[in-house]
Amino acid sequence: MKNNLLMAAMGVALVGTLGAAPNVVVFMADDFGSGCVNAYGAPEELVKTPNLNRLAESGMRFTNANTPASICSPTRYALLTGRYAWRGPLPFGVVNVFDPMVVETDRETLPNYLKEMGYATAQIGKWHLGYGDRRPAVFTEKLTPGPNDIGFDYHFGLPQNLDDMLRVWIENDGVYGLRSKKTSSFAKCFYGKPYLGFDAPQRNREEASEFLTQKAVDWLQSQDKDEPFFLYFASPATHHPIVPSERMRGKSNCGAYGDFIQDLDWSFGQIVQTLEKMGVMDNTVIIFTADNGSDIPGDKTRPEGQAIAAGLKPNSIYRGDKHTIYEGGGRVPLMVRWDGKIKPGFVSDHMVSIVDVFSTVADLVNGKWVTLPDAEDSSSFALTLMGKKQKPRSPMVGTNAAGIQSIRSGHWKYIDGTFPENVPGNLLKAFRKQAVPALYDLEKDPSEDNNVIGDYPEVVQQLQAILDDYRNGKGSGNQTAKRPVSQPALSSIRTQARK
Repeated sequence: MKNNLLMAAMGVALVGTLGAAPNVVVFMADDFGSGCVNAYGAPEELVKTPNLNRLAESGMRFTNANTPASICSPTRYALLTGRYAWRGPLPFGVVNVFDPMVVETDRETLPNYLKEMGYATAQIGKWHLGYGDRRPAVFTEKLTPGPNDIGFDYHFGLPQNLDDMLRVWIENDGVYGLRSKKTSSFAKCFYGKPYLGFDAPQRNREEASEFLTQKAVDWLQSQDKDEPFFLYFASPATHHPIVPSERMRGKSNCGAYGDFIQDLDWSFGQIVQTLEKMGVMDNTVIIFTADNGSDIPGDKTRPEGQAIAAGLKPNSIYRGDKHTIYEGGGRVPLMVRWDGKIKPGFVSDHMVSIVDVFSTVADLVNGKWVTLPDAEDSSSFALTLMGKKQKPRSPMVGTNAAGIQSIRSGHWKYIDGTFPENVPGNLLKAFRKQAVPALYDLEKDPSEDNNVIGDYPEVVQQLQAILDDYRNGKGSGNQTAKRPVSQPALSSIRTQARK
């Protein structure tokens, strides 16, 4: 299926021109709302993000970027597959520590698509999509299927979260540096359970971000500059526990959370600096985004609460945070740079979802509209990046941690307030207050203060019908068929061969 899909997508015209394809770097932050970046309004007197600010100045900044879920795993699944996770492996919740890999090995993925076009591919950083094919996964054995089986040549990963009970790294299909199958549990992780104590190097929380960044830098420097590469780097920041590095500790003016934000900015800057030294910036697409909005614990004494007390608004003006159905859970920064191709300093309000990255990258590397039958929920925003007029995105779906869904169409957001089947009791209890039908006019009410569901019954009826169609199998993307005649073609964006 993959080979047939690729041939249909590439087309005969691209044969012999793969050398001109741009490199692609996707940098995904963890639990990172748009209010954490100066370019999106974070006060510089509290926190400084010079490298991300430079990205905004050098590329395109989106003000209406959304995640398909307000939690980690479903967004990461959608990024790699172009498909909503609720259609298959994750109708609610996230991948747990011992869960098998949820990305289907017989489904086309972004890394596999690029690999078959001749790209070197790597995933470095947080994974959170599981390993192996059984539950519980056995980490002292070969972990397959895994990232290597869906298109990544190299994987160096944080299995779940920064302080999960594993406390080890995964390199390709096994625990990094594993010496034996012996385990000796010790201490307790952030979540209260003992570390499993594998006979392997143990992660240091405060040094994890820098360690992963160096792994990414090393991989980039090992690449042949005359051949295209794809790096998906997933930072562990700013997911709790909030553990800034010694380099940044105490450097912001809003406590440890601000310091951790600056760690993430430094990490991004190191990757860009590496690309600059390699001399490949003019032929590299750089995408920065996040898996969901910032997580704001109820305990105001924690670092996130201290930062808010100092004046930081991690999720900007938006209601809610990670896990929720509201905009604070799904509105994220999105900035894209491609020197000489994307107009620098441009700000777009085009509505996009992170599930759209697959089709957008496919269009950019091919220089034309391509079909992606497996990526049924992905809609390319390549035309917007190229400064061309583009039709509004088709209505898109968002979910919270319990699987409650919303649908966005233009300025309307509708929440139907229902749980999917088989939601466990703890999630039903925790999210029952969000299981309320609602309609918001985000143009007039971006903070979702006024539920106007009783005022616009025809809008509710229309959006419910679209949502039902999606649930019955219709894709929300626009690239499962040939390019609509109403959409302009991409200009020749790959006219310069590699030097």
